[in-house]
Amino acid sequence: KMKMKYYVDYIKTQDDDSPLYIFDSGYGDHARRKKLLEDYELPLYFRDDLFKYCGEEKRPPYRWIVIGPPRSGTGIHIDPLGTSAWNALVSGHKRWCFFPTDTPKELIKVTSAEGGKQRDEAITWFNVIYPRTQRPDWPEKYRPIECIQGPGETVFVPGGIWHVVLNLDLTIAVTQNFASKTNFPIVWHKTVRGRPKLSKKWYRALCKYEPELAAIADRVDTERKCDRADDSSSDSSSSSSSSSSDSESDSGQESSEQKRKKLKKL
Repeated sequence: KMKMKYYVDYIKTQDDDSPLYIFDSGYGDHARRKKLLEDYELPLYFRDDLFKYCGEEKRPPYRWIVIGPPRSGTGIHIDPLGTSAWNALVSGHKRWCFFPTDTPKELIKVTSAEGGKQRDEAITWFNVIYPRTQRPDWPEKYRPIECIQGPGETVFVPGGIWHVVLNLDLTIAVTQNFASKTNFPIVWHKTVRGRPKLSKKWYRALCKYEPELAAIADRVDTERKCDRADDSSSDSSSSSSSSSSDSESDSGQESSEQKRKKLKKL
């Protein structure tokens, strides 16, 4: 842990290649910080929250305040359990690249030989992989969709989409992963296979509160392999924090190497 005043001093003077990045997933439960929940409303299109039926104690980590200086960010990944995500930027600028769900990992992942201990960092990805995406021989099917996110803008990340995010300056954002009725079949499939105990509790709650979704769950063939990609290096751990099977990111998740470099609590 690091007190906020020391982190402020750090970001004013640091020149790290990949700086420390705050991911605070516990602000909504903290005696003082939970007042931050009063400062914003969920975006209109992202208010479905089917994991709420699991209860706050059991559900996967799902919301974060993220603060990071230039060169910090989250490396290429897919958010866990098929969830989608939104990221609302309060200040600063973020650079995003998105790739289709079927993009081969070996095409967009930095290898140990190329990146060493920094291979999972966003800055490494933009230095190593991004220039290749601009070459004529890069497969047209897998060319990235890019955007620069500015203050007041919200980025939506569909489930199963590869993405990487780099902070261009000091950024403050709120982000949340969610399961909705739209992506429920995929999320259910991945939850049953990846979090079987959680899926049983979730199913019981759905039978009570959302019986039509429980009926859909009954029809999902969880024995077959899902056609939606996942990131095995981080899928077992999303968009973050306190669970052994859920990690963090700008949209909701990060790799184990990234997690070690982040400050999880203010």
